[in-house]
Amino acid sequence: MTPEARLAFVLFFFAAWCFLGLLVWAIAAVIARGRGALPALPLALAAASAAGAAVPLVGLDDFTGFLLSFPTAFLAGGIASAAGVFFVRRLGANGLSTDSARRKALHAQTARRESDVETD
Repeated sequence: MTPEARLAFVLFFFAAWCFLGLLVWAIAAVIARGRGALPALPLALAAASAAGAAVPLVGLDDFTGFLLSFPTAFLAGGIASAAGVFFVRRLGANGLSTDSARRKALHAQTARRESDVETD
C-alpha cells in the first residue's frame, strides 16, 4: 500500500470518528436546548477521535477492532459532550446569552429609575 493510500485510510477513520462525535454532540445539544453546548463541540470531537484511535493502539487492529472503534468513539463523544455542557453550565457561561444580558440591562435601568425618584 502506498503512503498516500495509508494516509487516506487513516484520515477516513478520523473523519468517521469525528462524525460520530458530531452526531452525539448534536443529540446532547438538542437535549440541552443549545444552552452551553457549543463549547462542548471540540471536546466531543477530540474525545471521539482519541477513543477511536485508542482501540487499534491497544492491540485490536483487525476487523473486530475496526467495528469496536465506532461504538467506543460514540460513547466517548457522548461522555465528553455531557461533561462539556455540565462544566459550561457550572461555570456560569450560560448567562452570557443575549437574552439574559438584555434582561439584566433592563432590570438595571428600571432599578435605577425607581431609586432616582425624590420623595418629600
